[in-house]
Amino acid sequence: MELTIINAIPLIEGKLKNKCNITIINGIISEIGSQIKGEIIDAQNNVVASGYIDIHTHGGFGKDCMEPTYEAIDTISRYHLSTGITSFCPTTMTATEKEINLACDNIRNYKSNYARIIGIHMEGPYLAAKAAGAHLPSLLKAPTEENQSFVWNNLDVLKRVTLAPNLENAAEFTKKAVEKGIQISIGHDDSIDDEIEACVDCGATSVTHMYNCTSKPSRRKTPKKHLGLTEMGLIEDRLVCEVIADDRHVPNKLFKMIYKIKGPKGICLVSDSLSVAGQPEGTYYLGSGESQQEIKIDDGVAVLPRANTYAGSITPISKMVKNIVSIGIPVDEAISMATLIPAKLIDLKDRGDIKVGMLGDLNILDSNLNIINTVFNGKVL
Repeated sequence: MELTIINAIPLIEGKLKNKCNITIINGIISEIGSQIKGEIIDAQNNVVASGYIDIHTHGGFGKDCMEPTYEAIDTISRYHLSTGITSFCPTTMTATEKEINLACDNIRNYKSNYARIIGIHMEGPYLAAKAAGAHLPSLLKAPTEENQSFVWNNLDVLKRVTLAPNLENAAEFTKKAVEKGIQISIGHDDSIDDEIEACVDCGATSVTHMYNCTSKPSRRKTPKKHLGLTEMGLIEDRLVCEVIADDRHVPNKLFKMIYKIKGPKGICLVSDSLSVAGQPEGTYYLGSGESQQEIKIDDGVAVLPRANTYAGSITPISKMVKNIVSIGIPVDEAISMATLIPAKLIDLKDRGDIKVGMLGDLNILDSNLNIINTVFNGKVL
């Protein structure tokens, strides 16, 4: 199967390059230059970028990653591909070990028809009760030795884990997980700088949804004031900040501040999308079984009524890219926050950029950054 995108303005290594042709053979980029082979699609001098990557998403089109059915994960995979996401990390919620294991088994056995599954992001149960957000506090636990078996039992499908640095054994767990190839993100915390630094020294590399359940400056047993994760995420160069850039979870003015401090290489756009992403306004439920909670879509955002706070988002990354460009972020940097940066963060070497030998999963974008076409698995969608 051969396909050539002609008249493309490619985004390569985070920079827009001169017009060229991109040839894809059997789903893999084979040449970037003037060659033409097979089916032709004319990009008409529009930007062509690697397919978007979402490393933090709970669902879409009415289905949740915690639902242990083929239909659920297939629907979520279809939802993401429809928004230009070609690779994603299905994200589990805090739940019983049985429920988490069932969700992991379901994802393990799923053969993707749509967007590619990179691996699971386990958000919870290693979170702080004071920053539980939409997670049930009664099911939270520390990553102590006796509470780790379900993590290692799912190592074959696990890509990343969120945990709070203030929990018992957090640094030790981080070190062990990183050694086993798991990317550690810190968030939903009640931490101080010493605890955060300990986890970063052990290999933690990102902050989960910055400014949403990330700790602020505080004191412990002495008058000394410590920085929280919000501040440490901004000043610690070893940490990349996940940002839900929907102008709600992170207002645009706040995004500008994060960008000014972290720069484009320090920000990874995530949707944190819920099952209700792509659904009309109304009342729905997050999670399943014992962990199920009521949520409501109102005025374009998902709210957790019991806590009077936002739950996850219902805005796809494609719209976040458009949003931050509208406030002055350069196009190449905005797109890189949804392609190159997440790929580097979780060590994906075969996607996230346009290079010979990489997956030919690409988005063709018009001048307003709307997706004209997605090229996926050798086909034009």
